[in-house]
Amino acid sequence: MNQASINLINMQSRYFKTGIISLHNQNHTDPYLHVANIYPHLMNFVSYKWWARYIYTITKPKAVKNPSVLELAAGNCSLAGHLSKLYKNYIVTDISQSMLKHSDIKLVRVCCDMTSIPFNKLFDLILISFDSVNYLLSKKRLLELFTEVNNHLTDKGIFTFDAALESNSYKHQKTAATKGRAKGFIYHRKSIFMPLSKIHKNIFTIEYPNGEIFSEIHKQKIYSYETFFEIAEKSGLYVVNCFKAFSYQKGKATSDRVQFIMKRKV
Repeated sequence: MNQASINLINMQSRYFKTGIISLHNQNHTDPYLHVANIYPHLMNFVSYKWWARYIYTITKPKAVKNPSVLELAAGNCSLAGHLSKLYKNYIVTDISQSMLKHSDIKLVRVCCDMTSIPFNKLFDLILISFDSVNYLLSKKRLLELFTEVNNHLTDKGIFTFDAALESNSYKHQKTAATKGRAKGFIYHRKSIFMPLSKIHKNIFTIEYPNGEIFSEIHKQKIYSYETFFEIAEKSGLYVVNCFKAFSYQKGKATSDRVQFIMKRKV
């Protein structure tokens, strides 16, 4: 990103309290263009208020007072809606403008790739939720993310994210095909895990109220537990804690999901 773009985003972040700032070019493909319409229905089993409290509980003891917070891959900002009440200095970003548009949250919303953080400032807390790191399909991309986070954390800053592990993918095979209706949309979702490539696909077929039908394929890379420690080391980060996700128990390779807290090596 050139200096003009960086200056622009700094200016907009300072003076605009709401609205979406897009840093993608016109050729960018929105990965959630269609799923954004049904996403709240897909996630209606989630208590975002409880989730926000969990993240707050595990990060507050390690964070500075009144931290500046950057949420990457924030989706439709449902988590941010609750967590930003606990942490006031808060910016949300996501790669999908469609997802950000489905939020009326009164925060700066920036549409960007989480491996290319467009801010010329440092943050005290950077967070990613709901296995969004798994959407980075190579170790190279994961290293790019961790390096960007390292470059945008203050010396006392912390980075937290959760990741899905292999046992989680096998469990999802038990409910591999689902369907539903939401606000006039009809959807089918098929979940496929490929053990050799460690790729987990979610294939959506979505029928709009006017009868048009679209498909969207979402891919995740299911990394080994050890990979996150290895990539952290390469990027200049280190693991402070690793919990079994949504708990305070120690995470391990056989966990379904794990929640990491990392810091910069200084």
